[in-house]
Amino acid sequence: MKEEKKKRGLGEVKGEGLEQNSKEELGEKLRSSASSKAKESSEEEPKEQKEKILPDPSIEKMDRQEAMEYFGLPAWASKEDLDDKFWKLGKTYTAQKDEQKLADISLAYSIASGERDRKAEEKKEEAEAKHYLGKTKKQWKDFFHYEGWKFIVAIAVIIGGWAFINYYFLAPRVDVRMASIGHFSQDVSIMEYYLKDNLGCKNPEVRDADVVSGNSEDEEVDEYGVQKATNLMAVHPDILVFDMPTVPVYVNSGDLYILDDVYENMKATWSKEDLARIEPYYYSKARFYEEFLDDMPETYQDAMEPLKEEDYVEHIYGFIIRDKIDQASLGYKLLWKNPGIERIIIFGVGAGSSDINKAIERMTKILEDIDVLRAEYLEDHPYAESED
Repeated sequence: MKEEKKKRGLGEVKGEGLEQNSKEELGEKLRSSASSKAKESSEEEPKEQKEKILPDPSIEKMDRQEAMEYFGLPAWASKEDLDDKFWKLGKTYTAQKDEQKLADISLAYSIASGERDRKAEEKKEEAEAKHYLGKTKKQWKDFFHYEGWKFIVAIAVIIGGWAFINYYFLAPRVDVRMASIGHFSQDVSIMEYYLKDNLGCKNPEVRDADVVSGNSEDEEVDEYGVQKATNLMAVHPDILVFDMPTVPVYVNSGDLYILDDVYENMKATWSKEDLARIEPYYYSKARFYEEFLDDMPETYQDAMEPLKEEDYVEHIYGFIIRDKIDQASLGYKLLWKNPGIERIIIFGVGAGSSDINKAIERMTKILEDIDVLRAEYLEDHPYAESED
């Protein structure tokens, strides 16, 4: 019985408690324990540091083949064979608490596995390599591989912070937004200069979207036109400009402000010459149904609301400009090839404008000054009238 207990106790010492650890965990423990500092402490006495156990100097002189022989393995043995042998010896010497042997096999393992030579080669390359701000290219590469995300986050925060400060505190706020949607090109600089020089706007935003509404056969279509138009309407522009095929859609969706009273004021205050340059654009929801409902898919037709009595009343939603030179003097050139499309543009006021009264004032001023803009245009294009 005593002999059995003795054997059982020896088995426990030799590593029954270590069986729970994987080979990799034990290997790491062995390599770290051979190079770490052991400490002993007590509540009454100060901490004492054990003397570091150094491996046998003769092992340091070994090459890889000799290190493999040290483990009893042939030179062609696999990495798995080496790991297995190292693990088994590690269990044995750990159980025996033989720190000298643990240090010896750790060094021999680093030689046999090629780790020592690899580290030596890296140190040599590092010493010979050029240094940039105290680091080699490889060191910088490793640094950014593990720490680069911090720089990316920091740069993103700096850029975001600067954009926030610039938008809200430094850059002048947009004081008027003008959006033009239709199958035309626009020289936005004409309206930008006019809004700044004549209406005192400090930071006008003038943008356009080339959209082909209706039959697009033979027309050059901007594939991003609809997306641009959606983005323009999302910021609730103050002044809107459309061509004839496009405007009904925006009237029906409620994006244009009713200008009945504005036209009455124009008739009372404008000269006959200025009034002759524009025409009121009348429209109603009932008219939209009449013109477009039959061409819509059934799913859209079913979703349309029934017409009410007020939907049959036509209102003024904008002002038509027919003259080609007047259009050009405002920066517009219609692109329609279809001869059946009316070559007109329509100025209106956005129903979502943050300041409807200011938007109306600016739109009417633009229309009233068409004769001034036309004169300036003809100075730069003296043959425009004859070409027209």
